[in-house]
Amino acid sequence: MNKLKAVFLCLLSVLVLFSSTNLCFADDVDELLDKCEIAPNPKPSVMVYDYELSPETLMSGDVGVLTITLKNMQDKPIEKNVNIIKPYKATVNTKTRFTMDAYIKEAHIVEREFKVYNNYVAAGVIGPGEKADLAFKIKAPLEEGIYMLKFIADIEDVEGKSSKGIHYFIPIVVTGTVNILPLEVSENEVRLEVINEGLSDVNGVYVVAVSTASEAKCQPGKIYIGKIKSGESAIAVFKVNKAENANAVFKAVYKNGINKHESNQISVMIPCGHCNDNEEKREKGDPLLEEHSETSFSTPTPTPTHTRASSFSSALKLPGFVAVFTFAGLLVGAVAFAWRKRKRRK
Repeated sequence: MNKLKAVFLCLLSVLVLFSSTNLCFADDVDELLDKCEIAPNPKPSVMVYDYELSPETLMSGDVGVLTITLKNMQDKPIEKNVNIIKPYKATVNTKTRFTMDAYIKEAHIVEREFKVYNNYVAAGVIGPGEKADLAFKIKAPLEEGIYMLKFIADIEDVEGKSSKGIHYFIPIVVTGTVNILPLEVSENEVRLEVINEGLSDVNGVYVVAVSTASEAKCQPGKIYIGKIKSGESAIAVFKVNKAENANAVFKAVYKNGINKHESNQISVMIPCGHCNDNEEKREKGDPLLEEHSETSFSTPTPTPTHTRASSFSSALKLPGFVAVFTFAGLLVGAVAFAWRKRKRRK
């Protein structure tokens, strides 16, 4: 009987001990949290924070790099204190912590007008408040215009549960060129203007004398300008050595980022100063210029026949005053001859 009393008292003391403490098993706490939904269940929030294109503006057919920056907008891990009151007035204190790390499962750019050379799979984890850069190599189409590139990213939390994904449109401008125009052309010099009509700066600009006539030689054959900012221009001056009117062809070679380009070609007529003077002298009938510019030919003269007809014809070809005196002499001689003849008859 005493043993039964002792066992009963022992069980009673154990019950009193458990009822006076705040102990609780973890399984019970999780069950209560799930039922009461006291603790939050947040997910990481990732968005496109920024993007950058290099070069800033693409020209037709250019290759560039589009860098997209993602940011986890949760600035720190989330912690939550939970107090649970169990039956028989037992209170449970617990703390829940959410790391809020974001796992980039996949990221890519939808390929349409642009050619895209790479994408990302299992790109890594972005912690709260952190950023990640994703660089994409792209190639612009040949037609100028404004294009919208669609960026897609699939995001998961650290437990592998899908989070809110990203669908983001990025505008890309494809335009711009470099033109070359003649400013001043003379017999000794050609001045050209190189204009950057694009929206971004161009580098490594050269102006090249593509081809010239054999009579016209441009010095130097290539002029280095360097960098021309967007909307600005530069001047290239070529010296010319030549003998007569000739054409010279010029073009500009430049870079937009790593992409090489060529401008339009222009053909310039280079005048000849002394050639124009000679033309004016010819029009005015300068005898010295005609003597040097024309070739003289000698015509052989036939040997004359000694007859009266030929003498008479030769006399007719004499100058005017000589012919008059000759005719007068002949007339006087004829009158004198007739007078003498008449006198003899008498």
